Amino acid sequence: MKFIKLYLQDTWRLIRSPKSELEKPSTYSGYLEIYIWALLPILAGYLFSHLSFKALALEYVFLGGSLYRFIFQLLLPSTLLGTFYAFLYTSLYLIVTGAIFFGIGKFFSGRSEPDFCLGLASKISFLIPVWGLLVLFDFVRVFGFILYLIFFIYATYIIILSIFYGIRASKNISIIGGLILGLSLYGIFFFYDDNQMDNLILPTQPKLMTPEEEREKIQEAQEIIRKLEDARREKGYKD
Repeated sequence: MKFIKLYLQDTWRLIRSPKSELEKPSTYSGYLEIYIWALLPILAGYLFSHLSFKALALEYVFLGGSLYRFIFQLLLPSTLLGTFYAFLYTSLYLIVTGAIFFGIGKFFSGRSEPDFCLGLASKISFLIPVWGLLVLFDFVRVFGFILYLIFFIYATYIIILSIFYGIRASKNISIIGGLILGLSLYGIFFFYDDNQMDNLILPTQPKLMTPEEEREKIQEAQEIIRKLEDARREKGYKD
């Protein structure tokens, strides 16, 4: 709890006064501490982005309403798997982001110490759980598009400040580099998440089905329910 409290305090100081926090020399005692301070927000962001209240409720019902099975057959294994992926993503994030900061500092006469670049990447990782929360609550339509747009504008702003005050590159390099990175992130997310394209499209009126089509849909649903019930019986679940 003390570690989480310290992390939240440092993150709040960075949000309130990014200039002074980004200008500070690295206060991390080693690469392991840098890794741990990046792991926490990435783990939170990963779990948030993969959590679905609807899916959990359906799985709970499918497991027969057993809290024990729900925890030990679904929740705990999923959390452990998510933690494993968070370790991998943290390594990838620090390597890529640290290399970008290092390259900018090296080629544009800024700060290019490896530990500082990695520490700077760790500092701005607080943006990841914010993105995870946006995915978790699944904001849709124009409102969702606006929220994501605001988030990526703020993320771009933080990246620009990181390059300017942290790496100490020139103002033009910081703005151009920050915009390129911010737009790249938004573009990747926009095309990766199909819901973002749907947010810009007005919903169409549903097509009316004929009685024959309705009967076919009902039969398909009944067949799916039958298969689920057979699968439950094979696993030994009682009705």
